[in-house]
Amino acid sequence: MPDTPRRRLTRRQRLGLVGLTAAFAAALATLFIVTRPNYPGLPALLSPLIWSSPPPVEEAALPHAAPSATPDGPAISPSSTWYNNLATPGLAEEAGPTSTPTAYFEYLPSIGLQPTEVPHVVFGLGFVTEPPPVPPTPKWPDGLSALTNSKLGIHAVSNNDPYIMEFVRRVRPRVVKAVNDVGWLSDVKRVSPNTVTIGRFTDQDESPLLVVDPAQAADEYIASQLDRYRLNPGADFWEGWNEFVPVNPARMTWYAKFEAHRACAMQALGLRAAVGGFSVGVPEWSEMILFLPALEAAYRCGGIFTLHEYNSPTFACGVGPSVAGQIPGAPDLGDKPMGYLTLRYRFWYEGLLKPRGMGDLPLVISELGLANIQTDPNCHDPGGEGWKAYQQWWVQNGIGPDGPQAYVNVLAWYDQQMRQDDYVWGATIFTAGARYAGAWNSMDIHDVMVPLAYYLASQK
Repeated sequence: MPDTPRRRLTRRQRLGLVGLTAAFAAALATLFIVTRPNYPGLPALLSPLIWSSPPPVEEAALPHAAPSATPDGPAISPSSTWYNNLATPGLAEEAGPTSTPTAYFEYLPSIGLQPTEVPHVVFGLGFVTEPPPVPPTPKWPDGLSALTNSKLGIHAVSNNDPYIMEFVRRVRPRVVKAVNDVGWLSDVKRVSPNTVTIGRFTDQDESPLLVVDPAQAADEYIASQLDRYRLNPGADFWEGWNEFVPVNPARMTWYAKFEAHRACAMQALGLRAAVGGFSVGVPEWSEMILFLPALEAAYRCGGIFTLHEYNSPTFACGVGPSVAGQIPGAPDLGDKPMGYLTLRYRFWYEGLLKPRGMGDLPLVISELGLANIQTDPNCHDPGGEGWKAYQQWWVQNGIGPDGPQAYVNVLAWYDQQMRQDDYVWGATIFTAGARYAGAWNSMDIHDVMVPLAYYLASQK
């Protein structure tokens, strides 16, 4: 039988065939990405056609960040978030959500790629940029074998940053505070048993104020928290209401009785209370006097006193020798530096507690930070939200070579002041754990913790 004549393809048909081949190749690439976790044999079949990078590592070998909830948002899940900041093994592994890399394919840990690689496509359907740069590995100071002599510690709204525990391991701070996410305080105690730990929960209901007997209200408040206290033995002390605003004498008198009863009722349950928790710049002198019953109860029942102090553009702004009128109604207390905002705690101790024989009541500044609240024109405050906004101003004024180091230098001044007062156990810097939370991101101290660790390690 004679051969059947061959039909030549038209130009349009040839172009169509090329397009079909390209589409098939793209489908194979997509299939590789989507099915790899479920069909591990498929990559071995397809990888010679698609990837130019080395064979992928097993997923289990990749460092993943554990999901952790924050007060301002849902848990961060490594299976649904971009990750490309992976630190060197041996230090705390850092993995955090970042902006999406510019790439044709998603770069997710579940694919199993090498941590520093982005797939490179060898056919011409899509192109990727160079792999994202690997951040420099932080070099932490050598670890201390005992507590640092510095009184600076850290406050954390969530233990979602591996720098937090690495900081604790390296320098053994004297004080650490956690809010809501408090379970990790047990890890702090295992690593540094002598670190004082403070916990607080944010569900604050002030509706009983001036309505319910303060002792009854304190018992009900403790009962509402008791199960969580028992489940979190890593906290040495528990704060109650946060930044109570006195407003008038009746409110402050009620609150003083509430805190006094809470301090001794907590002791009866085998727990310890931190009373006060006042915001920066309050209360006024007459209100301090009204709060004395709570401080007397804390002194008697094993509690501590906590206050918050903020300032800007440095902690020294507005600080000087005590003069009558520096706080309205307060007496002249001598030449020891104190101020309306920072070192305000000295008015409590020099003017009220020491004369009453309670000058050794332990004090923790349970929030310490930079915030745009200073109104003294002599301080030339440039304004800004949180310490990050002051970096350029600090560098321009010779406070440090860069923003984080300058902030450490600003904090070191405050530390040297605290260390003159034996009753001050320490101050917790606000705040760690807020890198991914919009509310406090401007004050997050992730970038400060390594240079801060060097400072604390040097204070032996």
